[in-house]
Amino acid sequence: MTTSHRLRAIIIGGGPVGLMAAHTFYRAGIDFVLLERRNALAVPEAGGAGIAIMPNTSRLLAQLGLLEAVEAIGTHMRPGTVVTSDGRPFSTLDTDGWCSELMGYEVKTIEMTEEGVVVRCTDGSVERGSIVAGADGAHSKVRDCMRRIALQESSKAALNEEKPFVATYRCVFGHTVSPPPGLNPGDEWHMHGSGISSLLLAGSEKTWFMFSQKLPEPTRERRRYTEQDMKSFMEELGHAHCTSTLTLNDLYQARTSCYLTDLHEGLIHHFHHGRIVLVGDAVNKQTYNTGQGWNTGVQDVVVLTNKLRTLTEDETNLDAPISQGKIEAAFGLYQRDRGLEPLELINDVSWHLVRRTHPTFLAHGESS
Repeated sequence: MTTSHRLRAIIIGGGPVGLMAAHTFYRAGIDFVLLERRNALAVPEAGGAGIAIMPNTSRLLAQLGLLEAVEAIGTHMRPGTVVTSDGRPFSTLDTDGWCSELMGYEVKTIEMTEEGVVVRCTDGSVERGSIVAGADGAHSKVRDCMRRIALQESSKAALNEEKPFVATYRCVFGHTVSPPPGLNPGDEWHMHGSGISSLLLAGSEKTWFMFSQKLPEPTRERRRYTEQDMKSFMEELGHAHCTSTLTLNDLYQARTSCYLTDLHEGLIHHFHHGRIVLVGDAVNKQTYNTGQGWNTGVQDVVVLTNKLRTLTEDETNLDAPISQGKIEAAFGLYQRDRGLEPLELINDVSWHLVRRTHPTFLAHGESS
C-alpha cells in the first residue's frame, strides 16, 4: 500500500483502539505516528480486563489479516452460568514493523495552525501533523484540549461537558494465569447479588474476573484507588461467590494482575473540532457488561479511516496538502455515519444491563 503524505495523523493513545487505528491507517495508506504516555503499548500485563470480539470486529480482523493470530490466543466462550452471591444457581445465560510508535510521550498541549496541528509533549518533544486522532480513553487529554481550543475560538462554540462521564459503580478487574480448579477454558460465570455483581471468563491461559459494586453516590471525578482501598474492598466483599464454588477472594489470591477503578458511563455529542477527532472511549464509554466497548471503538476507527482515505485519494491535486475545510467535512461525515442514535442505543443497553445485575436496586425502584 502506497502511503499518502498529503495527510499525516497523530494518534494519541496506544491502547486497543489506538492500535487498531494504526493498523487501519497503515492499510489505507495514511501516514501516521502513534504517541503513548506509558512505556508499553496496550500494557499487556498491567490491565485486568479481557476483550470480547463481536462478529463485525472479527470481519475487520480478517480483512486486516489478523483474525488467525487473534483466534490462536483467544477462547470461544460457551453458554454462561449465573449464580447468586452465595453461590446458588440463578439461571443460565446464552452468549455466543509498519507502525511508527513513540512510547513514554505524554501529551501536554495541542495547537491548531493554518497548516495543521502541533502536539507538544511533557518532555519537550514536538510532533506536527495534519490531524490528531484522540484514542486516549474515557479521561481523554485530547478531548480536554479540543474543548479548550473551541472555547478560545468562540465563547458560543458547541462544547462537550468538561467532565462528560458519570460513574455509578466501581469494579475490580483482574486475571489469573490459568483457569482455577473446577473451571475449563470457555466457561463463563455471572453473579447477581444485592448491590454487587461479577463476570468470570475462563480462557486457555488466563481467567478474567470483574467484580462491581454500586458507589454510595455517582461521581464525575476520576478517582485513583490505593492498595489500602483494594484491601478494604476485599475485606468487605471477598467472601462473595463468583461461581458455585469460587469466591472473589479465591480469585484474588490467585491473581497475576488486579486493580480497582470506577466504571464511568456516557456519550459525548461532539466528536470533533477543527483538525481534532475522537474515537473509542473518548467518545462513548460503557461498562464491561455488554462486551461492546472495544468493538464500538473499532467501528469508530473503520468509519474514520474510510473518510480519511477518500480525502487522500482526491485526484484533483495529489501534491497539495488537504485543507482544514475538507478535513472538517470528513470528520462531520464520520460522526454522521456513526450516528448518535445507534450509539445511544448501545449505551442504553449497557446502562440497563449493569443495573439488572444489581437486582436489589431495581427492586427498590431506583433509576440509577
